[in-house]
Amino acid sequence: MTNPNIKRLLLSSLLFYPLASFALSDQELNEKFELLNDEILIAQEQYEDTVQKFDNIMTISGYTDVEFIASDKTGATNGFRLHHLSLFFEKQISDKWRFFSEIEYEDGPKFEAEADQVTVLDINGDPQTLDKFKAANGKIFLEAVNVTYQWKQELSLRFGRFFTPAGIWSIDHYPAFVPTQERPQHIRRIFPQLVDGIDTLGTVQMGEGTFLNYNLFTGNGEGNTGKHDHNNDKAVGLKTSFLFPTLSHTELGFSVYSDTFEDNSEKLATGIHAKVRAGDFTFQAEYANGEIEDTAGNTKENEGYYAQFKYDLSHWAFGYRYDFYDNDTDAAALSSKYGTVNTAFLNYKSSEKVTLKLEFHSIDVEDDAAEDYNKMIASVVVYLGE
Repeated sequence: MTNPNIKRLLLSSLLFYPLASFALSDQELNEKFELLNDEILIAQEQYEDTVQKFDNIMTISGYTDVEFIASDKTGATNGFRLHHLSLFFEKQISDKWRFFSEIEYEDGPKFEAEADQVTVLDINGDPQTLDKFKAANGKIFLEAVNVTYQWKQELSLRFGRFFTPAGIWSIDHYPAFVPTQERPQHIRRIFPQLVDGIDTLGTVQMGEGTFLNYNLFTGNGEGNTGKHDHNNDKAVGLKTSFLFPTLSHTELGFSVYSDTFEDNSEKLATGIHAKVRAGDFTFQAEYANGEIEDTAGNTKENEGYYAQFKYDLSHWAFGYRYDFYDNDTDAAALSSKYGTVNTAFLNYKSSEKVTLKLEFHSIDVEDDAAEDYNKMIASVVVYLGE
């Protein structure tokens, strides 16, 4: 790699020295050329050293958003929310290996030590006095940390924590890339948010203008920390999407996920998704169904779906989403009633990285009209990438 400035320096020198040679002796001219050559070599080494340093630097990006929320729900208050500050750490370690992680700070987290202390045993069994923590505001969460071996387009391997490959929204969920701050109700409630494990992924050309994206993964399953699995059974899943780039953007696919919980109950989640773009118009929809069967053979089910229409007009985007979710898999969850949400949204892209959002949600609580309510969210979203 040669710096263009070095090229220009050499070219101008070559143009200059034929003119200067009329006034200089051969010895002086040779000395000038040797000095210029040394300067060029030094500049080239400095440039290559700078390039190498940049190649070794980890890229930091992410997003942040601030919201104002107004709701007429009983007991709700109106106010501002410092919703997200998410930082991405990325590094192309080599031609084949890539590192990625995401740390999310939600709701302006604050952790403060109390005066009270507790005594615990350290790794050697010796007593150690530590400060307690007060009740924390917000959340700090390691949402993703993984390394990917990029063998070829058709086959790569990802190790670590990654977002569950299922549908569309779970992957393209970042506020800078979706039109609403509120996600559809069933997202993360049927398919889990994350997987700690291994993902085999790739893109295969199926024919002229047709591609297949796939993710075949296995991991510890739901309810586990990053430290261990609560049983020897592993969750497994598959997502496939057929892409038709020649039709602007058309994606059709399905997802499946199976897991065994600590109490030996078994979960099976299935879903289908579609995304069609025609000019400035985009249609996107997902459906998911989850079944949990206990050891006695009893089955409980939850399902959800949404259909979203969006139209882009210069720096503006506006649209509508219909969203439904029903859950009977957990008796505790029945206290939190679900139903239908009608959403209208308007986005304005103030710059390439700043989006202003306004969204209105009308929530129809299933079987209890008295609990219906409306919610408005106005937000500023900033993408911190390059």
